[in-house]
Amino acid sequence: MGIIAMVGGGRYEDYEIFPIIKHIVSLAGKPNPNVLFVPTAGFDYIIGDEVIFELFHQCGAKVANLFLTDTRLTKADIERKIMSADIIYAGGGNLKFLMDTWKATGADEIFKKAYEKGIVLSGYSSGAMCWCKEGWDDCGEDHSFMFVDCIGLLPYCCCPHFDSDSWHKFTDAIKTRTIQGLAIDNGSCVVIKDGELYTLQGNDGGESYFLDNEGNMKQINNE
Repeated sequence: MGIIAMVGGGRYEDYEIFPIIKHIVSLAGKPNPNVLFVPTAGFDYIIGDEVIFELFHQCGAKVANLFLTDTRLTKADIERKIMSADIIYAGGGNLKFLMDTWKATGADEIFKKAYEKGIVLSGYSSGAMCWCKEGWDDCGEDHSFMFVDCIGLLPYCCCPHFDSDSWHKFTDAIKTRTIQGLAIDNGSCVVIKDGELYTLQGNDGGESYFLDNEGNMKQINNE
């Protein structure tokens, strides 16, 4: 059974989600794991992401990048990079662009192989939603919200930033779906390990919830 850690949101700059990053590193079960940062949702633009690398480095991890918009990469190159990592960390941004790019390059199927191998899959915002069956993201026209088909390793429709006013509308949006919703606050992370789900918090707290298609909410237990 693979491990997935989904970060709903939070601040890197003042180390607010540092406890979450530390836990993600610990899930690899190695003292100096290799982290592969996949910034596809941010169109592979990583200026400003230096603090992410610093947080992982402070936990003893080594970080490399995978730029899937680089057309020089072959599918074999992509598979080699992904399958040699101990932890995958997908960045935030545009979920539709992420999924379109992953499908076009075949990375989506390789990430499924990584999950089966036991590589830790993790990410922030769009990088959290992508592991589920669907994501609810503001990547539509004029930043309108839309549902995006994702990899489907987890049978949920996922929403990050749930404590933000605009994202909290997910409680109504989920009523149009036939699958259960997974809503994650900023400062919160949902981990699935050994078939069980639990919530982690950053320094400012944050919760995570299951939502059914009637909008009923059930809090996910803390670790």
